[in-house]
Amino acid sequence: MRNGWNGLRRTALVAFSAVISLPAIAAQGEQTAQGAQRFLATMAKNLTTQVDFVDAAGRTNYVTGKYTGSVKRIKGGAFGKPKETTETLPERFVDKQVTGVRASVLEAIDAQGRPNECATRITAVTAPHYDNFETDAESDDGSFSFLITSTAEYWKYEPLTKFMNPAQVIDWSTAKVNRSPQGSVTVTSKGLAFPTIHLTYMPGDPDLADRIEYAMKFLVMSCDQSAATGF
Repeated sequence: MRNGWNGLRRTALVAFSAVISLPAIAAQGEQTAQGAQRFLATMAKNLTTQVDFVDAAGRTNYVTGKYTGSVKRIKGGAFGKPKETTETLPERFVDKQVTGVRASVLEAIDAQGRPNECATRITAVTAPHYDNFETDAESDDGSFSFLITSTAEYWKYEPLTKFMNPAQVIDWSTAKVNRSPQGSVTVTSKGLAFPTIHLTYMPGDPDLADRIEYAMKFLVMSCDQSAATGF
């Protein structure tokens, strides 16, 4: 009976490809998990993507850091040399959730770097600069004196490498695929350091969204672990 179930699984995969395969993909030849992996990796480089690493507290792309600052005052008058003083502001803990994180490099390897058609490692991510630096200056001039106050403040956060160590891998055997009414396509997987990873493609073109959704669903069905149980 086991061979019968495996045969049904193969038949289902063929039927799945026949039902939703698109001409642009079919023209590339036989559908394979390796081909789907290559396609998604290429699309990650060429399209807008978004990756959300969600921690146990429900925070997305959460980083911590340190605030530092200083205040410089220059006081002078009509006579004598101006006097300059510098005050260091108290350091404090800061945190934030980084927006605009995107996956730039995807590889069909597991967390140990071994080739695996049912795993996609998010090898590199990018984001707009999210450290912050602000300055401010005020001047208070009197008839015979002046005071210039300059403030410099820094917010320095953990680098994006926080999300790469340990390696974050999409496990297609348990992944879920969802397509939004706006046309974005998201795969959701359990991560290693994070309970949940969302990887979203925003193609801006319905036909391309179809191809991305198809590639994701093909991987999910190809890597379905339940098929090995015979059910």
